[in-house]
Amino acid sequence: MTSRKKSFIRYAITLAAIILAGVILANMFHEYLFQPWTRDGHVRAQIIKITPRVGGPIVNLPIADNQAVNKSDLLFKIDPRTYALAIEQAEAKLKQAQASELVKQDQAKRGRDLHKKDRGAISEQALVRKENDLLVAISNVDVAQANLHAAKLDMEFTEVRAPVDGYVTNLLLRYGSQTVANQPALALIDTSSYWVHGFFKETQIENVRPGNKAVVKLMSYPDTPLDGIVESMGWGIAQQDGAPDANLLPAINPSFDWIRLAQRIPVRIRLTRIPEGVDLRVGTTASVFVTTE
Repeated sequence: MTSRKKSFIRYAITLAAIILAGVILANMFHEYLFQPWTRDGHVRAQIIKITPRVGGPIVNLPIADNQAVNKSDLLFKIDPRTYALAIEQAEAKLKQAQASELVKQDQAKRGRDLHKKDRGAISEQALVRKENDLLVAISNVDVAQANLHAAKLDMEFTEVRAPVDGYVTNLLLRYGSQTVANQPALALIDTSSYWVHGFFKETQIENVRPGNKAVVKLMSYPDTPLDGIVESMGWGIAQQDGAPDANLLPAINPSFDWIRLAQRIPVRIRLTRIPEGVDLRVGTTASVFVTTE
C-alpha cells in the first residue's frame, strides 16, 4: 500500500470521526433543547400546621413521631374541664335570660290588656317602655344561646383531629404540654399532595409547557423511575440584589460581566405513577427529565 493511499485512509478516518462527533454533539444539543433535565429536584408536599383553637394542658396524646394517621384520627386532647365549666355557666345564663324574657312578656301583656280596658290606666310611654324591655329580653336570650353554642364549640375544639391522611413529623409535644390557642403545635404531611419541584436553568425552559411528560428519578430509588407531567412553571424568583441593609440602603452584590450564571426556575411536576415500594419523603433529592416534543 502506497504512502499516498495510507494518507487518504487516515484523512478519511479523521473526517469520519469529525462527522461522527458533530452528529453526537448535534444530537446532544437537540436533547438539551427539547429534552431538558436537571439533577436539582426535590420532593415536596403540603405541610399542615396543626393549630389548636383553644389552649390548655394536653391530657391525651395517642400519637408518636413519624406515625401515619388517617383523617379524623385523634392527634391530642386538651384538658376539657375548664370548657365544661364554661358550658355550665352559659347554660345558667341562658336560663336566666329565658326567665327574664317570660317576666317581660307577662309585663308587656298585662300592660296591653290594661291599656285596652282603660286607656288612662297606663300611659303610652309606659306601654312602649314595656315593649322595648321585652325586645331587650328577647335579644338577651339570643346572645345567651350564641354564648352557649360558642362554649360547646370550644369543648369540641379540645379534641384536635387530623384533617387529612398524613404523617406526623418532628413531634415535640408531650403529655402535659401546654398548648396555646391559635399557635401551631405540630406538623402533618398531607400524603395526597406530593409533587416534585425541578429547578431548571432559565436557558432550558423555552420549550417546556404544562402537560409535557416528565420522568423523575429519586436519589433514594435510582433504579425506579416515577412518571409525571409538568403542571406549572414559576413566574418569578427572589432577587438577591437591592434588599435594604440595616441602614435602609440598597445592598447591591458586585457583578462580574464575564460571568453570567443562569437563574433556576422552579417547574412543578405532578406525579401520575408512583411504583409500589417507593416511599416519598419531603425534601429528598430527585432528577427530573422533561419531554417537550
